[in-house]
Amino acid sequence: MIAGIAVGAVMLLCCGIGVASIAGKDDKTKTAAVSIPSEHAASATAVATTEPTSTEETPTTAPTATKPAPKPRVYKGRGDDIVEIPPTTDLAVVVFDCRCSSNTVLKSDGPESLLVNEIGAYKGKRWINMADDSQTSQFEIEASGSWTLTLGTVDQLARKAPSGKITGKGDDVVVLGGAATKARITHTKGQSNFVVEAYNLESGQGGLLINEIGGYSGTRPLQAPALVQITADGNWSITPA
Repeated sequence: MIAGIAVGAVMLLCCGIGVASIAGKDDKTKTAAVSIPSEHAASATAVATTEPTSTEETPTTAPTATKPAPKPRVYKGRGDDIVEIPPTTDLAVVVFDCRCSSNTVLKSDGPESLLVNEIGAYKGKRWINMADDSQTSQFEIEASGSWTLTLGTVDQLARKAPSGKITGKGDDVVVLGGAATKARITHTKGQSNFVVEAYNLESGQGGLLINEIGGYSGTRPLQAPALVQITADGNWSITPA
């Protein structure tokens, strides 16, 4: 599924893949198609000098306007609820904001299932439909207060770090640019789980990098450009190493 968003995310980071080579093949094909052997060219010239030619006006077609990308969907409510969405198989990002004072839970019927399980107020981002052949059609919410759920594409909702360096706090989904092969990662002022998952945008390779409790500081292999999901309750940083 990560391959499905590779082109969009990499274009944002000026790290496109394969475009140059494809364009080169198209150019060669077109050049070969319009090449005329010399003897045929002479024949064509002779005909042109003995017979008049007529020209036909080529009809012009008005350019088709490109449809703008759909805006992120926003759902609002209070307390426990079920949010049904049009079934989607695309990799997407969910932003969940809950002014809660007790258990705060967000589940999907997709492969990720449990997205959020916290106590008290929460605001963070999670990805959905990361695995191939995934589909999500609803979210289950357990909340003691008012909440807002926003669903959009990676391009729309993930944070961007063209240089590959980024800092943050709490749960997040980020797109790292650059060409680093490893990264220095830290987590401070956190007491709960610190989890980092990353997938390379060109190869789709990746997985779990870190799964610790509390503070963390270390260097891990991370092939940029990459899509990264962070689970944290403290401050974190990612720096190319």
